Amino acid sequence: MSKTSNKYENFQEFLDEVQYSKSGVKRYEWIFGEGYLSTGGLETTKEIIPILELKKNQRVLDVGCGLGGHDFYMAENYGAVIDAIDLSKNMMSVALRHFNRKPHIANNINFRICDVMTTPFDDNYYDVIYSRDALLHIKEKPQLFQSFYRWLKPGGRLVFTDYCRGDTDNQSDEFESYIKQRDYTLYKIKEYDQLMKNCGFVDVLAQDINDKFVDSLNRELKKLYSERKEFLQEFNVEDFNDLEEGWVAKIKRAKDGHQTWGLFKAFKPL
Repeated sequence: MSKTSNKYENFQEFLDEVQYSKSGVKRYEWIFGEGYLSTGGLETTKEIIPILELKKNQRVLDVGCGLGGHDFYMAENYGAVIDAIDLSKNMMSVALRHFNRKPHIANNINFRICDVMTTPFDDNYYDVIYSRDALLHIKEKPQLFQSFYRWLKPGGRLVFTDYCRGDTDNQSDEFESYIKQRDYTLYKIKEYDQLMKNCGFVDVLAQDINDKFVDSLNRELKKLYSERKEFLQEFNVEDFNDLEEGWVAKIKRAKDGHQTWGLFKAFKPL
């Protein structure tokens, strides 16, 4: 990945200094739940993982594994064997801390700090490639999805969720500012659909799940309000205000049609 700005040496440093600072990761984990750093935490994981059609000992590549919650769930409930990769050192340190308390799945997960765009993986190797709200960080999406196609076995599945642009040509200035500050590259759902087809994937599902996004955000915001006292025992008022502002803004963008949440599934042909 190229440099994000002159202030940071590389994209890894940008992630760990901006969105995924140590304090930021701690706040996110508080609101999403232990081991999670993506929308809905364990609740949406329980809904989405069955879509992977996992069988015991199948190989999974988790791209942007965050704090490891998805991987622990797949290993404990399905016996999957997972390569869990992320570029953020701060997130990986938390994932490994959780992992070290789970000796019963020690042989199921290989956590690794790496850049998916520059790290070679074996062709025709994975049964599933999985990602949750992480591909928004990748600018070179066509190259990435071509790699996904190569790395999957024939009949393998690609399943991911991601923040997406709403299906409108008039994005708000606030939304564009948010994207720029986070250095996101967001696609519309129909653009992801076409990208997967262009790369050779078949039986493509590209689903707008904005209602679930808003429901999850509202549930998380309600937790923040109802457990304010407990939150302030670990964090300060500025932390509370930052989370509240961020969640309220995401809810507004989703309801106004500027931002949405997409669920995607596709197969590599047999």
